[in-house]
Amino acid sequence: MSEKYIRNAVAQIQERRTSVPPPMPGRVSGVGIGQESSEINTVDRPVQSVPAPASFTPTDEQLFTKDEKGQRVPDTAFLKQHFIREGRLKEEQALEIVERTRELLSTEPNLVQVKSPVTICGDIHGQYYDLMKLFEVGGSFEENNYLFLGDYVDRGNFGIECLLYLYALKLRNPTRLVLLRGNHECKHLTEYFTFKRECLHKYSARIYDACIASFCALPISAVVDGRFFCVHGGLSPELTRLSDLDHINRFQEPGSHGLLCDLLWSDPIPTYGHEQEGSQHGLPVAPGTNFLPNTQRGCSYTFTYEAACKFEYNGLLGIIRGHEAQDAGCAIYFFFVASYAF
Repeated sequence: MSEKYIRNAVAQIQERRTSVPPPMPGRVSGVGIGQESSEINTVDRPVQSVPAPASFTPTDEQLFTKDEKGQRVPDTAFLKQHFIREGRLKEEQALEIVERTRELLSTEPNLVQVKSPVTICGDIHGQYYDLMKLFEVGGSFEENNYLFLGDYVDRGNFGIECLLYLYALKLRNPTRLVLLRGNHECKHLTEYFTFKRECLHKYSARIYDACIASFCALPISAVVDGRFFCVHGGLSPELTRLSDLDHINRFQEPGSHGLLCDLLWSDPIPTYGHEQEGSQHGLPVAPGTNFLPNTQRGCSYTFTYEAACKFEYNGLLGIIRGHEAQDAGCAIYFFFVASYAF
């Protein structure tokens, strides 16, 4: 490359710099190959029909209202729209919702009795807009009850919004909405996954600690109409009768073994219903086998069809659980149902 060529190139660059006027504030000049020069607006919203995120925190008058008993409760209609616009609350407001819900949950038994009609929902995992769709499909609280099987936080970007909205609904509908604990409702997993970082970014460590305390108050199981056992994970070698659930101290962090751990972590064996045949999913197991180590989870057990049938001698017709994603949305194993919300 000659020196003359370089001098000419530099001169052209300098000439272009002096001949192009500076852009107007909020506008950027751009030109593509084969296109005429155009101005890009960097101030106005590109899609005017999409509302801007909520940039305010509501007043107490906006967020709270009175129920039919005159008690102060969250305005769930307002909160729903505020969170749809990605709005946030004042820290004291969020803390009030979490702590009042913890007190309410603490009064519920380990095994909650639920009556039909009921909409049973699996893992939410911070998907607030999916949660809105779920309520749209599931109907109103005047039409039926709701039972959630846990895992409200982690993975998705809106775990705290999902939790606060569900807690607000619980305060408004204490007997129509049942919230169970999932394996992600604990300090260990929320520190490892996303919920703790989300709380610290949107609120504070104070809110995170209050959420962790509320997780320990969540009930761990439910029975619908005395016939369907509902739990986040599954069965346990330590669970023989439903009355065994009454002796669990749920107000603690789950350990790496034991009945509380199994209720939150166990899974049906991959060859469920065909255990003695074996398949690409696993080797055959001996007749009479009820539980095997859950090597995929690293804790708890996998349980067989025989274990489920044995447990259903408690007068149950089936087991409804979450904890596992299913390509079809749910999987049905004989009398056994594994459900997952979205």
